[in-house]
Amino acid sequence: MAQIDPIAHSQQLLDEANQFMERQQWQQAEERFRQVAKNLARKVTRSEIAKPLLSKALTGWARCLLERGQLAEAMKKARRALSLTPNSEEAQNLFLNALLGLGKWQEAIRQVKRWLKQQSQNWRLHLWAARIEAQLEHWADAIQHLAMAIRLSGNQAEPYEVAAQILERKGETKRALLLLRKGLEQIPDSPALWFALGQLQRNLGQLREALKSFEQVLKLGHDTPLLRETMGQICSEIGLTDKAMEHVLKGLEQDPENPNLLDLLAFIYLQKGRAREALQVMQRLVRLAPTDPVIQFKLATLHHQLGNYPQAVMAYQRTIALAPGTELAREAQQVLEVLDRHQLEQVFMLSMEDPIFRAKLIRNPQEALREKGFLLSESSLEIIYNTDFSQLPKRHGASQRFVS
Repeated sequence: MAQIDPIAHSQQLLDEANQFMERQQWQQAEERFRQVAKNLARKVTRSEIAKPLLSKALTGWARCLLERGQLAEAMKKARRALSLTPNSEEAQNLFLNALLGLGKWQEAIRQVKRWLKQQSQNWRLHLWAARIEAQLEHWADAIQHLAMAIRLSGNQAEPYEVAAQILERKGETKRALLLLRKGLEQIPDSPALWFALGQLQRNLGQLREALKSFEQVLKLGHDTPLLRETMGQICSEIGLTDKAMEHVLKGLEQDPENPNLLDLLAFIYLQKGRAREALQVMQRLVRLAPTDPVIQFKLATLHHQLGNYPQAVMAYQRTIALAPGTELAREAQQVLEVLDRHQLEQVFMLSMEDPIFRAKLIRNPQEALREKGFLLSESSLEIIYNTDFSQLPKRHGASQRFVS
């Protein structure tokens, strides 16, 4: 029987694991990485050829654990990978992400400083240090590391982006804007920097300037659903509804089931006074996310606006069922009560104006209400059942007498 080559077999398993990772099938990928680590950890295969493969397996394993929320285990695997390849940026990133996910900010900054003693020219480590120091509100240290990251990185956009975010958090928005513009002088074809500039301008209320920055991102060929959503939102805010719709539809061409884009499309239809089309979009959104209480509430509101009271009632009831005890549920309940009173008033008005409806109410109130599309609460139905409609006046505005 031919002996299996552990190196070739491990490479095959790594390839399979990477394919699973591309599909975000973390558990299946983890099983392959674990098998590789088990195979290569044996003494007979511990060689210079096996070491990089084992490091890749441990790094991939750590990534899968991190994605699945197993932070402590991810940290252990990343540490093992670093024992084999101490300068692996991927293993360093995974180790730090696990530490920060566990809330160990002080331990993280100590680790980054230890690495920087060995790799003082590593701009990515300086960027990590800046992020962590900013989180700890050690602003002077953060800015010092940012300056080093920008100087060492050459024409890389990421240090400028992170620096702008940190300066904005510190309240120095003008300085953040200047820094992004400086970055764009160095790297004028960076979609990431134009996008960051647009976001900052938007946060400052400079909507038309932000739109121009986002248009630059498009010109550079970086067309994404997120960009189209952002541009659609801004166009909607400044009243350019046709342009807003164009951006949203372009985004939906790329991602037809994007909930944010569909929600925005429904809103734009409402802006344009096309409520029925907005309703169709919202119904499509409900099919995609049937358990989202916010979407149910929006659907209920649209039905309410269009006078579709039974559908509105059912959607408000679903909202309450999906989010019991929340502010949204309380608001839905309040609207339901108003809607119920309104429907009850309509029943009495219609019974005085429509003799056929009145006669049906007397004979079979439940069937009469269903035919007219009313959907009342139990308490309102009790009022209907206890009312002698034959004694009501035949014109609106007269007194009403209830049977006790």
